[in-house]
Amino acid sequence: MAVKQKNVVGPVATSPEVRLQIILRVLQDIQPQDSNKLTTIYAYIVTGLGTVAVPSNPTTYMKFIEDIKSIQEILLKANDNKNVIFVTLKALYDEISNPEKTPSPVMSIVLQLLNVEFLPAAVKFILNDGYPEQKLERALHTLCIWLTKWTWTDNLGPLVLTFMKGLEQEQFYDILVEVTLDTIEPLFKLIVLHDSRKCVFPVVYHMLTRMQRSPAAFHKVVPHIPNVVNILAKDETSKPYLLQLVTLFTVLMDHFSGFNELYEPIRQLLAPFRNTVAYQPLSCEGWSYNGPLRSPDDKVGLYNLGNTCYMNSVLQALYMTATFRNNVLSHQGGALPPLFSKLQVLFALLQHSNKMCLSPRDILTLLRPPGFVMGHQHDSSEFLGYLLDTLHEQEKNLSGSYEHYTCPLGQVSQSTDTEASLTVVQRSFGGKTMTVSHCGECGTKSEKEDNFRELQLSFPSNSDNQSVQDLLGYFLQSEKLCGDNQYRCDVCDRLTDGERITTVVAAPTHLILTLKHFRYDPASQTRTKLLQRVNLDSRICLEGRFFDLYAAVVHHGTSVDSGHYYTFAKDSAGWYKFNDSAVSKAAEQSLHSLKPPETPYVLFYVCEDVIEPENLPWDALSIPLQSAVTKDRADSERTSRVSVARDVSKSRKDDPPPPGCGGGGFNSTPGNMYVC
Repeated sequence: MAVKQKNVVGPVATSPEVRLQIILRVLQDIQPQDSNKLTTIYAYIVTGLGTVAVPSNPTTYMKFIEDIKSIQEILLKANDNKNVIFVTLKALYDEISNPEKTPSPVMSIVLQLLNVEFLPAAVKFILNDGYPEQKLERALHTLCIWLTKWTWTDNLGPLVLTFMKGLEQEQFYDILVEVTLDTIEPLFKLIVLHDSRKCVFPVVYHMLTRMQRSPAAFHKVVPHIPNVVNILAKDETSKPYLLQLVTLFTVLMDHFSGFNELYEPIRQLLAPFRNTVAYQPLSCEGWSYNGPLRSPDDKVGLYNLGNTCYMNSVLQALYMTATFRNNVLSHQGGALPPLFSKLQVLFALLQHSNKMCLSPRDILTLLRPPGFVMGHQHDSSEFLGYLLDTLHEQEKNLSGSYEHYTCPLGQVSQSTDTEASLTVVQRSFGGKTMTVSHCGECGTKSEKEDNFRELQLSFPSNSDNQSVQDLLGYFLQSEKLCGDNQYRCDVCDRLTDGERITTVVAAPTHLILTLKHFRYDPASQTRTKLLQRVNLDSRICLEGRFFDLYAAVVHHGTSVDSGHYYTFAKDSAGWYKFNDSAVSKAAEQSLHSLKPPETPYVLFYVCEDVIEPENLPWDALSIPLQSAVTKDRADSERTSRVSVARDVSKSRKDDPPPPGCGGGGFNSTPGNMYVC
């Protein structure tokens, strides 16, 4: 053979078009009699194809597709060589499972070596070859991403579906859930394209039917349902797909009850098609997603239930406010209101659960601020204010009226009879401001006291690189009352020029500051984001007292109605990053290095004199909370035993035959998702 192996992949400077030509020539020159060289060459071909990017130039693209078709034809003729199939599949898997690489979807054309009927045996071989779960997840994720970008490999979709079923049979549910949540949205939108539909639809359908334990995947596609349904309805050839989706959506909306506001537009959209489908409830076993057991040093994450990062980020910040958390957990006065009770349970589980992640669905169901729609992104600051107000009012109504009291500025709260009459929200976050307005004509002044649980800090006009201390000073500086904002003087009995100044006369032990990055744009009638850099002070001074930063809710995006929220927070063990279900150790510098469109939004500071308490011990929890934790731990132990049994079973299996050699395969998959 004239072409050397190193030329298959080509030098780094070789263009994708030239590299593809080299691969094609190598395939054309292969002599099938030399089996050893054949397998080596095919392994190099896999790697080479992974470096070939899809060209964007229309002329180049047409030539590129011609070469792709030629390679596919050659591969189809070689699919009876079992050694070639084995080596090629292993090389492909090694590339797509490598977290350091992002191989091109062009690599998938080597799958033409595999007949569809051999896919189960091929997947089974991979699953039994001892690859770690991280690589299995990376491989499935890569294949799903390829599905969103590539339509020239007929059996790519069947491979993804078979791979998912294999992982399901081996109970790798965490992998399936994570990849589904990450890829379901772009895959679902491709159903409208005729060239993609055949491969993509079975994968999307399988993902949605198996994600029965959480509405997160379904809620990710809900905003796109009208467009998909309307497009499919216009094409007669799409009718079978449309009817399956109508049935599936109807089933899922009934399965995930409690989201009527979100589902009502979809129900109206599907109404004309209802008579053409036979409704039957879900019957198959859904994916469990309890995950592995956490170590004592880990923090517990919260599942995203469909654009609920605004809620998760706030809940984690409040949980990391130790005084507030312990006051919530230790409250045992009478029959607690529903929200207070559910927050107690969530805090108890975040502290004592053995799971890596929990569902905050009870909080989501009970707490809906006005204007908030299930499944849509919303403002974390608005949610925080509504949550604290609701908790405060519910506790007041439970125990009778509370006389408002805040700790005087400069004095640290102690356990006193007066403080015992405060709500848990007041004890941690309650403060008081005094606003004094002066008339410029007669010198009359008026005073007004206001209670607060957060301070909203605006940005000066045409300013950048402001520090939090600067913004706090801007909030407290005197304001000229003139023009359209004149002072109404009761003595002068008219509008006059004047001055107004606000001071904090009673500071809370825990100070919440919201940086008002969002402004209303009258032209677009939307709230736009100010993409200004903020110097995040670790320590600030308020009226002579120092406060230290311990948590920050971060917004990543350019609009309040989109983007993503997550939280940095610290305790005695250091800083953590809470990103929905993913919680990891973090460096404080990561928070201070944020650049727009990633911006700190809601900041939590604690007075330097406050000594945060240790975690509430188990025996200090109420009997109902202990029961909730015990039940949760029993559930996680059952899941752990199943996982161990799965690993032991896998370790006892004999090595399967290479792909394409028959034998093995998967057992029959679960039956139809519907029952009569």
